[in-house]
Amino acid sequence: MNGSKQRRVNFMALALLLPVVLASCGGGLGTVAGGGVGGTGVGPVTGFGSVIVNGVHYDDAGIDNTNFFDDHGRTKADLKAGMMVAIFGSINGANGTADNIAILRHVDGPMDDNGVDLATNRLKVMGQDVVVDASTVFDNGVASLTDLRTLQGANVNHPELEVHGSADNNAVIHATFIHKWADNRLEGRDVQVRGMVSGLDTAARMFSIGRKTVDYNALGSIPAGVGNGSFVEAKGTLRASDNALVATLVKLEDATGGQPSGGRAEVEGYVNRVVTPTPNASFELIGPNGVQTVTWTTGTTAFTGGTGADIRAGVKVEVEGTRKVGGALAATKIAIRRASNVRMESTVTSVTATSLTIFGKTVAVNALTQYEDSSSVNLKTFGQTDIRVGNTLEVSAFLDNSTVPASIVATRVERIDAIDPDRHILQGPVDFIDPGGQSLTILGVSGIQGIPGITVITFPPPGTTFLRADETEFATQGDFFAAIAIGDIVKARGNQASPGVSMNANEIEIEPTSDN
Repeated sequence: MNGSKQRRVNFMALALLLPVVLASCGGGLGTVAGGGVGGTGVGPVTGFGSVIVNGVHYDDAGIDNTNFFDDHGRTKADLKAGMMVAIFGSINGANGTADNIAILRHVDGPMDDNGVDLATNRLKVMGQDVVVDASTVFDNGVASLTDLRTLQGANVNHPELEVHGSADNNAVIHATFIHKWADNRLEGRDVQVRGMVSGLDTAARMFSIGRKTVDYNALGSIPAGVGNGSFVEAKGTLRASDNALVATLVKLEDATGGQPSGGRAEVEGYVNRVVTPTPNASFELIGPNGVQTVTWTTGTTAFTGGTGADIRAGVKVEVEGTRKVGGALAATKIAIRRASNVRMESTVTSVTATSLTIFGKTVAVNALTQYEDSSSVNLKTFGQTDIRVGNTLEVSAFLDNSTVPASIVATRVERIDAIDPDRHILQGPVDFIDPGGQSLTILGVSGIQGIPGITVITFPPPGTTFLRADETEFATQGDFFAAIAIGDIVKARGNQASPGVSMNANEIEIEPTSDN
């Protein structure tokens, strides 16, 4: 058996027998040497040097082809920032040791007809709605939804895509990583999708995940306990006659991974619903590998980026806690994750251990900030300490008004090669519009706690190109200004007339707003 096929078998064994795997992991359960506790980390990879997930630096020295699991036969050398993984091992504070690493794809298959909607930053893959934001990582020859739309053309091509991320309470997948396998659909290729079951028909042996019909007649049955609302993974091939997924595997996911009580877990995902209110609250968390219950207590659970009042359906959170008897996760810390509606692409003018200055604005970084080096230097282990004054960065961030003063917090920092002086990018919410229709101020914090925004100066065409969210052009400068309002997300490209104060835009575009 070749290595690729062997790793596929190993991955299926891990997926189907996860509790057994966890029980056999050295140091994977209970207390381990060095004071760590057995734990799991589920979330996107944010950096290397070790493998960094949810702010925990996992030593991966013991990971090889026998304990790295991926359906596509990749190894740990193929891991990239943004990929969703489950790490099983031990955790000791901000450090851990990885015993097993599994890549968690959310959907893998061809893009649907009319698969890209630039006006909403959405994509349709295998009948699933996928939304991207400024922090989504694109890979292997595509850099944006625009690239995918161009590749598809008038439904001529249906690119084969692998999407990583988490689904929200409306079953919309928020993509952290999108990899293109092929420019067009490959007949007979294995496909896969995770999500909640709906429309289960046990007589016809059919159900749906999103808009994708799954036919499990070839299996004869599905695992006990699968019903409408269950979170499952389905694998198989697409039937040419009706595009249904003919299942070769249906697996009921266990978001706890069979982890026993006392183990530590760190999971990123979206709130499905609040079950009980404060002061002893609980909610359902949809992670990339299923739904689990999270409990928290007023005065005991620490919050960052918000408070317990911000916990509601559709909110993105990162939860740290301890597994209870019965599988619930008792949260010791909950980080409210805001939408990455801010984007800055420019030169760094200062950098510290906890922040950097770009476009004249201080941007904070934290343990959850993702790093990648796409410059010609191409450091695999790129992080905050590798950034130098004069480097060109693309920064995705959110505005945190829960702090005093308000702050800009980076979710993703990518080093790129130097750009043309007229190609600097600034994106953020509009907080002031010039009544004369010549300029606007963006960054979302102008006038809030004394933090000024940046004035974007525009010119009548052809001086400035004015674009709608679908990238069609406005005829006039006035048409653009008539279409925007305070709070809208706008992206400007141009030169910094006065860094941190103003810029001259040669292109300006309305962007869709991401809530999370």
